[in-house]
Amino acid sequence: MNNTREPVRAAVKWPIVLAGFALASSVAFLALRANPPTQPVSSSASAGTADSLIGLWIDSVGGMDRYHEFQSASFTVSTLLYDSLTGRLKRDRPRYAWIKKGPHGEETRVERWETYGFIEQGFNGVSSWATLDGVLLPDTAKDAREALYVSRDLFYWMGLPYKLRDPGVILTYRGMTSRPGMEMRADPTAPAQPTAENGYHTVGVNFEVGVGEHQDAFTYYFEPGKGFPVEVNYVEEGRTNNNRFLWGRTDRAGSMQYPYPARRDYMTESGKLTKALMIDDVVINPDIPQARFERPES
Repeated sequence: MNNTREPVRAAVKWPIVLAGFALASSVAFLALRANPPTQPVSSSASAGTADSLIGLWIDSVGGMDRYHEFQSASFTVSTLLYDSLTGRLKRDRPRYAWIKKGPHGEETRVERWETYGFIEQGFNGVSSWATLDGVLLPDTAKDAREALYVSRDLFYWMGLPYKLRDPGVILTYRGMTSRPGMEMRADPTAPAQPTAENGYHTVGVNFEVGVGEHQDAFTYYFEPGKGFPVEVNYVEEGRTNNNRFLWGRTDRAGSMQYPYPARRDYMTESGKLTKALMIDDVVINPDIPQARFERPES
């Protein structure tokens, strides 16, 4: 996932809804739609086009100023597991999360119940830790080893789209492509040739060495004329399995109307729902004591 440094791009005032894109952004995006690239583009042109698409996304949710105002949050993350054949819910596991921009960077605290006990995971911007039923786990324990990843994961998704402007993020425009899913096509076996009418602007996201989990690779799919992506695929830490999800629902919270992905639906290539992540009970900029993120003594 991404690193803990805040975006450094200049703040810009943005409209708050998709329909209210600034005229200049609309013109730029219409140009993209009217002239989808059919040949590979240069690296500089690719980065510029990708950055423009991310800029439109930031535009659509309120601008970079909003992330600078964001300092902390508390929320519930529920993992819903579905049977891909029947579509029935098999399991609902809630996690209770606190995140904060602290003195040493991004901090998190997560609590959840498992069959083997009550798990707490934390990261204070420097070191991570985990406890089982109040007892500190050794750093070699699975829950302790995963604490840092959990921390980066929570901040990444709550930080979108702003974190795509972080230092060390590599954006690559990959042209017009078909989405990897086939659920929208009458004949799933027929190859689809992407065009300006049925294709999607595709942006690849990678990270420089030393930036979070730098081997993570993301692909964002943008429908022409829309600022928000319709789908994201990602491969974690150099693995080969592809995670595919659709933006099921987005929402805003607090007086600053901070945007966040309220639901992400994980799909098979044929469009079967297998999992969903739901974020509820969001409180923006609560006062969270620093002690909540610190490693317990024992």
